[in-house]
Amino acid sequence: MTAAIVSASASQISEGQPADRQKVMSLGQNSEIPDLDHSTDVTIAVLEGVGTLTVCDRAVTLTPGVFVFVPAGIPRTLKVQTTLNLLLIDCEPDPDLSESAWLINFQL
Repeated sequence: MTAAIVSASASQISEGQPADRQKVMSLGQNSEIPDLDHSTDVTIAVLEGVGTLTVCDRAVTLTPGVFVFVPAGIPRTLKVQTTLNLLLIDCEPDPDLSESAWLINFQL
């Protein structure tokens, strides 16, 4: 199955900051994105559903309330167990920052 984007994306440019793009996505049950674009920084906020994001060799379970940041250059894949609704924000990396991936799990 392929991913379906259920809303329009938006771009924002702040003075001195790279452009970012936001998308609300709905991914169908048992779908997979085997090679997410890793040329940009990406932030994922899970709104509904269950999936697995693999960052390098670490698997992160995506459930509502999970918020993940993965900097550019780090391989990532996404597998969906149930319909997964998420907010995805990507932006060009800042070459002056040394960033690492991080995960926050909000209890809803």
